[in-house]
Amino acid sequence: MKYTPILRGLLAIASILITNCTPMEEEKQKQQQYHSQRLPFGKVLPQGWIKAQMDHDLKAGFVGHLDELVPDLIKEDDIYGKDRLTKKVKSKDVGAVNSEGEWDVQFLWWNSETQSNWWDGYIRHALMTDDAAAMAKAKTYVQQKLATQDADGYIGIYADDLRYKHQTENGELWAQASLFRGLLSWYEATGDGSVLEAVLKAVEVTMEAYPINASTPFKTDKPFAGVGHGLTFTDVCEQLYRITGEKRYRDYAVFLYQDYNQHEMAEEDVLMKNLQDPAYKFKGHGVHTYEHLRALATTAEHTRSDQYKIALEHYLDKLSHVISPSGGPIGDEWIFGRTADADSTGYEYCSLQELLDSYALLLEYSQDARWADKMEWLIFNAAQGARHPERSSIAYCKSDNSYSMCGHINDPQCEESKENRYKYSPVHQDIAVCCVPNAGRIYPYYIMNMWAQEKDQLQLNLYGASELTTEIADAPIKIQQLTDYPYTTTIQLNINNPKAKDFNLKFRVPQWAEAVLVNDKQASLPSDGFKTIPVKGTEKQLSITFEQTVNITPFHESHLVTCGPLLYALPLEGKSDTIKKYTYRDFFDEKIPFTTDPRIAWKIDLHQTIALPENGKLKVKMKSPGGSQTAEMVPIAKTVLRKSVF
Repeated sequence: MKYTPILRGLLAIASILITNCTPMEEEKQKQQQYHSQRLPFGKVLPQGWIKAQMDHDLKAGFVGHLDELVPDLIKEDDIYGKDRLTKKVKSKDVGAVNSEGEWDVQFLWWNSETQSNWWDGYIRHALMTDDAAAMAKAKTYVQQKLATQDADGYIGIYADDLRYKHQTENGELWAQASLFRGLLSWYEATGDGSVLEAVLKAVEVTMEAYPINASTPFKTDKPFAGVGHGLTFTDVCEQLYRITGEKRYRDYAVFLYQDYNQHEMAEEDVLMKNLQDPAYKFKGHGVHTYEHLRALATTAEHTRSDQYKIALEHYLDKLSHVISPSGGPIGDEWIFGRTADADSTGYEYCSLQELLDSYALLLEYSQDARWADKMEWLIFNAAQGARHPERSSIAYCKSDNSYSMCGHINDPQCEESKENRYKYSPVHQDIAVCCVPNAGRIYPYYIMNMWAQEKDQLQLNLYGASELTTEIADAPIKIQQLTDYPYTTTIQLNINNPKAKDFNLKFRVPQWAEAVLVNDKQASLPSDGFKTIPVKGTEKQLSITFEQTVNITPFHESHLVTCGPLLYALPLEGKSDTIKKYTYRDFFDEKIPFTTDPRIAWKIDLHQTIALPENGKLKVKMKSPGGSQTAEMVPIAKTVLRKSVF
């Protein structure tokens, strides 16, 4: 079945999502007929440093080898096949060391999340980097999963005695959602119709088991993480709506969100009653809170109902209080009504992926450039800054000011603890193997949202070295982004347009841009974050430059240093301690005790003009207990221990 673009006019919801709007230019008025759609997965491929990083992660890193690092979770537990869960299965050891209490019932479904989210990232890396061996491995996986489909169409983790009969915590919808997202990415990139046919049949089984407006899929006793994650089944509904154009999939997504609101849920930040309460602050498990944004956004978009649009507006207001300077949302692991703070709140890598994916959906629905601004800020600062800059490992949790990485946030003692979220690992099995799989998903999700299209208009939302392949009026066209963005802010577009089709290019002008140059000529700054220019079919190259300055920006009662799309940090010295070595290759876990670097006490001199970076570094005047100093600050992504908020 061919991917079918869906026309959607969203002016109503756009008015809700856009804050502090200025009158639109004539340019924008002319373009109201366009509503660019996200392109199918596989139409945009990475190049440059992003591809090099993805290649390394796949060939030598955690993306390509997590199944070898935790074979018991990924290879040995055939949870979608012969090891499906039955009433006889009462417990499962997934390696988490802090596993006491009623909540450990969730361990029964955990491996479905680990496996499916990891494979989702693996499949996308394999296809995006054109790695033949990895694509062959991914194809085998896809075929194996299709082989688990029952005669009636069911694909999932439960045997006959349990499926769709749950009265308590379960992973029914969640296990399906995490699996189907990856399978559909394979279909979109390869056109393998057997995959789409299998997913459509499986989703039909679920829609019949939980009939729309005539069932209560979220009505359970003592629901926990799995039931809450089940709301992401709306992701699959949205994907199928894009692919097939069938409205009933979005209708089902709305039904799921509405049913979720009818019950007492463990994860309640997205409930309408709480969003309507001005005094309510987010308090739930961060990952759930940020992934649930997509269900709310889909409901508001599809119903056009004022109550959901207003609820979305309230959600976004509450969200603004939990975002750290790097773009990372509080998620260590629960929000607990806190406000983001560089020293005392951290963000889980899972939260970064889920919020980025939610931003992408808001961008598509609203066409509001600020969501693309937030996506690039999050990925190049919080997400890249939670990776180890030299090794294939990530921080399960990270904070903007990071003085130690030894279990708890900025722990000066580094004592033994079961709470080891603040460390670097390619696995993190002692906590949960959830963040590493999501670290494999985040760049593919960013890349696939770089471009959108409607008719003869191509919309460049996100920057980074890449190549777009698409068609205009049935004529092929390829456009390369040649750039080192975000470390430089000039983008050269190389255009391969053999049929010489004219088109419009609509590109985002980041909110930090002081000026924009097109082919070295200054152009006016747009009022809505996007600029549209005509491109003749004979044009082969086009350059875009965003001029930037270094800014000292207030954050609460502190300050931070930014330049263009990057947050800068003062790197602090620290000594790494290896705490675990893996038998597979040279992977290891490490902690870093509290820094002894005296620069931890330095403050920024607020009365200075900072020159643009040279060789990726800023020279910044600082105030120390001993007097004035000059420090070199680097992008937060280049640090382990650091101070980024002063």
